[in-house]
Amino acid sequence: MEKKERRLTAILFCAMVMTITAASDALRGVFLPQFRTAFSLSEPQAGQIIMVSYIGNLLFLSIGGYLSDRLPRKRFIGGVLLLWSAALATYVFTENYYILLAAMIFSMGGSTMLSTSVNIITPMLFAPPALFVNIFNFLQGVGIFTSQNVGGRFAEKLSAWHIANAIILTIAVASIILLMTMKLPDPEKEDKQNGGYSEMLKDPATYLLILICGCYFIAEHGLMNWLTSYGSVHLGFTVQKAAMYLSLFYGGLTVARLALAPFVDKVGVFKMLLICSSLGAVLHTLGVTLGRNGLLFFGASGLAFSVIYPLLVMLIGSFYDRSKAGTATGLILSIATFFDIGFNAFFGSLVENVGYGKAMTVLPICAVLMCAMLYVLKFSVKKAKDIR
Repeated sequence: MEKKERRLTAILFCAMVMTITAASDALRGVFLPQFRTAFSLSEPQAGQIIMVSYIGNLLFLSIGGYLSDRLPRKRFIGGVLLLWSAALATYVFTENYYILLAAMIFSMGGSTMLSTSVNIITPMLFAPPALFVNIFNFLQGVGIFTSQNVGGRFAEKLSAWHIANAIILTIAVASIILLMTMKLPDPEKEDKQNGGYSEMLKDPATYLLILICGCYFIAEHGLMNWLTSYGSVHLGFTVQKAAMYLSLFYGGLTVARLALAPFVDKVGVFKMLLICSSLGAVLHTLGVTLGRNGLLFFGASGLAFSVIYPLLVMLIGSFYDRSKAGTATGLILSIATFFDIGFNAFFGSLVENVGYGKAMTVLPICAVLMCAMLYVLKFSVKKAKDIR
C-alpha cells in the first residue's frame, strides 16, 4: 500500500508541476498587451520581456542541467521550485517594469528547468515511461489552454495578473509540500572514465541532437509567434480567423498527446519520432505551399508535433550514461535555444526584406531538416540503431 501511495504522490506532483509551469509561461503572452499599456513600453521594450525569457532558459538549462546530475534530485528540484515561486511572488506584490524583467529570468527559466526535470525523472519513476511522459505533457497543454482562455478574459487589468500569479503560487507552495513527502532516485555516481562535456562534444550524436532540437524550436515556436500575423497581414484573414488556426494547432497538439500516449511504448520512441516528424514536415510544407488554403494544414500539424518534444527529451537521455542525462539534456537544449533566439531576432527583418510569403518558408525548411536529421541519427550513429 505504501508503494502505491508513493506512486500516486509522484503522479500528482508531476501533474501539478507540468500544469502550473505551463500556465505561468502562457500568462506572459496573454498579458503582454497590458504590460505595454501599464508600463508605457515601446515595442523594443516589450520585446525585451520575450528576450529575457530566452536568457532564463539558457541559464537554467545549462547550469541547472549540470547541477541536476550532481545534487540530490529532491534537493535540486526543490531549489528550483523555490526560485520559481519567489519569481511568482514578485509578480504578485510588485508593479515595476525592471523588476518584472529580472523576475522573468527566474520564472521562465525555472519553469523550463522544472518541466525538463519531470521529463527526465518520469522514466525512473513510472512504467511504461513514454505513456506517462505524454500524459504529463498533455497536462502541460491543458495548463497553456486554460491560462490563455481564462486569463485572456481578464487581461485588460493588471490586477488580474497579480491574482493569476497568486493562484499559481498557491499551487506551487502545495507542490513544494508534496515534494517534501516524496522519495526520488538520486543521480547515479558519475563514471569518471566517461568524461564530461568534452566527451559529449566528441560524440556526433550530440551535434545531430542539437540540430534536431533547434529546428524543432523554430518549426513550432515560429508558428506560435508568427502564424497569426502571417494569416492576417499576408493572407488577408481577420486576426480572429488567423488566430483560430493557431488555436487548432495547439488544440490538436494537446489532445494528440493524450491520444497517442498509449501507443508510444508499443511503437517505440525513435520510430514514433520518425513517423511524427515526417508527417509534420509534410503538413508544414503544404501549409506554406497552398497559401490561404494552407492554414488548415498548419493547424493540423499540431497532431504531428504533439509528441515530438517530450520524446526528444527521452531520446537525448538514452544516448548518454544515466549519470549524465541531466547534463546532456541541459547542454543540448540550451544550445538549441540559440536557434530560437536567432530566428526571432531576424525574422522581422526577413519579413521586411522578402515578405511574409517567402519568410514563412523557413518553418517547413526547418521541419524537413529536423526530420532528415532524425533519419541520419537513426541510421548513421551506431548507438541509435539499438534504440526503438
